[in-house]
Amino acid sequence: MKRFLLFFVVILSTAFVLYAQEVSPEDEGQYKLALEYSDNGNANKAIAIYNQLLEKYPGNCHFLYELAYCHYVKQDFKRAAKILGKAEKGENALAIMYALDGNCLDEMGKPKKAIQEYLEGLERCAGCGQLYLDLGTSLRSMGDYDSAVELYTKGIEADPHYSSNYYRISQLLCMSNEPVWGIIYGEIHELLSPNSRRSEELSKAIYDAYNANMKMENDSTYHVSLTSKNSVSMNGIGEPEIPFELIYEACISSPGDIDIIREKGHMDMLSLVEARRNFLTKCFASELNQEFLYPIFKYQQMVLEAGHWEAYNMWLLRKGDDVEFAAWLNANEDKFNAFVDWYNEHIFDPVEVVKK
Repeated sequence: MKRFLLFFVVILSTAFVLYAQEVSPEDEGQYKLALEYSDNGNANKAIAIYNQLLEKYPGNCHFLYELAYCHYVKQDFKRAAKILGKAEKGENALAIMYALDGNCLDEMGKPKKAIQEYLEGLERCAGCGQLYLDLGTSLRSMGDYDSAVELYTKGIEADPHYSSNYYRISQLLCMSNEPVWGIIYGEIHELLSPNSRRSEELSKAIYDAYNANMKMENDSTYHVSLTSKNSVSMNGIGEPEIPFELIYEACISSPGDIDIIREKGHMDMLSLVEARRNFLTKCFASELNQEFLYPIFKYQQMVLEAGHWEAYNMWLLRKGDDVEFAAWLNANEDKFNAFVDWYNEHIFDPVEVVKK
C-alpha cells in the first residue's frame, strides 16, 4: 500500500540576516548540528553548542528559543522560562517563544500566568496559530469548552495551514451537538497531516460521529441529528435563509439508509461513502448553495471528478472499521494506489484548494 507524501510549510532564513547579526556559514553549520543533537534526544550536547553560539551572537532569537526548548525537554521548566522571559523583551522575539514560555508556566503549575503569556504573545503576534491553540487548550483544561472552540476557530482563521487547531476543534465538536463541523474540521486535518497518529484518531472520530447521529430511533423512525440548529430565517426580501448545517443534514441522508441500518445496526463505510456523495452532489446542484462551496468541498468535487471518490472516502474513514477497510483494500489495492498517486499531485490547501 502506498503512503501519502507529507508537505510542511516551513519558513527559514538560511543566513539569518533578519536578526541582530548575520551568522557565518561555519556557525550556521554548528546550529544545524545542535538541531540534530536535539532531534536525536541529546539535549546536553545541543545546549553546549547553543551557549557557545550565544557568546558570539547574543540576543539571536533562534538560538535562544532552541536553548530554552532543550531545557524544556529536560523538564527544567524554570530555566527555560527564564531564558524565554529575557528573549521576549528583544525586538525580534518569535511568536513560538510565548507559546513555549506559556507551556513552561503551565507545567510549573501556573495556568493563569500561562494564559497571560499566551495573550501577550497574541498582542504581539496575532497571526500565530500555535498561540491560539495553546490558549484554547489551557481554557479547555479548565472546562471552558466554548471559549476553547472560539479560540481554535480564531487560530484557523489566523493561520489556516496550522493543522493542530483543526485537530483540537474536531475532537470537541465530534462529541458535541454540532458534529457536522467536527466532521468537516477533522477531514481538513486528515488532509493536512495524512500519515499522522492524529489523522487515524480523527478517522475513527468522524466515522463514530456519523453513526452516533444517523440512526434508527425505533423500528420506523430514522433520525439524523448532525446539528442543533433547527430554524430557518427570512431575509429582507422575504426569502428563506437556511443554515448550512440543516442543508448538510437534508442532503446527506436518503431512504436507503434505513435498510442498511436495519440490516447491520449502523451505517457501514461504503454506505457513508455514498451518503457523503449524496451531500456533495445534491447540495451544490443548487445555485442557492454556492456560498457554502468552501475549499474542502471544492477539493471533494475534484476527487469525485477524478474518479477517486470511493478510495478517498474509504481512506478518510479507514479507522472506523478496521475489518471492513482491510477487506476493501485487499480487493481494491490498485484503486487505492491510484488515488494516492493522484493525491500526491493534488495536495489539499485550505485556502487555495490545492497546493500550487
